[in-house]
Parts: sequence; structure tokens; C-alpha cells
Amino acid sequence: MKRGTGWLAAYGVLSAAHLVAIAIDETWSQLVTKVLLMPTLAVWARLNGGPVTLLVGLAASLVGDVLLQVDQLVPGMAAFGVAHVCYVRMFARRAQRRSLAVLAAYGVVWVTALVLLWPGLGDNRIPVAVYSLLLTATAVTSGWNGWRGGVGGALFLVSDGLIGVGLAGHEFGARPYLVMATYCIAQYLLSSSLTDGDSR
Repeated sequence: MKRGTGWLAAYGVLSAAHLVAIAIDETWSQLVTKVLLMPTLAVWARLNGGPVTLLVGLAASLVGDVLLQVDQLVPGMAAFGVAHVCYVRMFARRAQRRSLAVLAAYGVVWVTALVLLWPGLGDNRIPVAVYSLLLTATAVTSGWNGWRGGVGGALFLVSDGLIGVGLAGHEFGARPYLVMATYCIAQYLLSSSLTDGDSR
């Protein structure tokens, strides 16, 4: 049985509060709720036996969250790149079956997304290409570890893909909400698939 349910509930409340802060366009509320997200999830993960590498990944995600919130795109991507290195390392070690079909499918997604977004990315083309490769590696390796990790990796890819859509100049009203909603769910699913007692 999972422990620290209060911390997980707090994570859910903070996620919802952050979406509300986006809706009312209140900058400080967005920053405060975003800063609290990953530490809260990290405490829950640790209480449930989450490995140190996971905590490093969540800490790197926290740094990335803050940097992106203050419009520091490339440093933010670098911080999240560290998080994805952590995730790939953990999921690759745990994988019981390495599926070439999953690798090929995500390879097609990565190439297709880059081709579609490339014209609008401007100076961010190379950083986005490198970062998106790490992001895709997380999706692939988590997909080798059962449904929970696989869905988490896929949602992380969707979340950051939506950020890329915005960078390429394709804005739509629901995009900021979808970015954060998919991100919060993704981080929970990835973390919960790496804690003790998960059935995979």
C-alpha cells in the first residue's frame, strides 16, 4: 500500500491551483504553485521508496520549472535534460523487455514533430532537437516498463511537444492548460512507476 497519501493529495491540489493561476493570469501564484509541485511529489516518492536518482530527476525538474516560468528557455531545457537522463537511466535498467516497435514508433514521432515545427523554431532549432531526443528517450524507455511508466512518458512528450508548438508560433487558447495538466500527470505516473510496491 502506498504511503504519504497526504503529500500526494497536496500534489493534486497544487496542480489544480496552478491551473487556476494560469486561468486568472496571476504571475506570482503561478510561480509559487509551480515551485511547490516537484518538492511535494519528491517527498511522496521518497516515502514510497523512490530511488535517489528519481529525487535528482525531480530536483532537476524543479529547476527547469522555475527557469521556464521566468522565460529562460535554453537553461530550462538543460535542467529538464538532466531529469530525462535520470529517467532514462532508471527505466533502461528496469526494463524487462526492450521493444524495437516502441523505439521505432517514437522515432517516427520525433522526426515528424521536428519536421513540422522546424520552420518556426528559429534560433531554438538545435536546442529543441537535442532536448526532444532526450525527451523521446524517456518515452521509449518508460514504455518498456509497463503501462504506468509508458503513459507517463507519453504524456511528458505531449506536454513538451505543446511547448514546442508554442515556440513555433502556433498558439491556441487551451495550450497552457494542456501543457501543465499533462506534465503534472506525467511526473506522477513516472514517479509512481519507480517507487516500491508498483506492480508495473
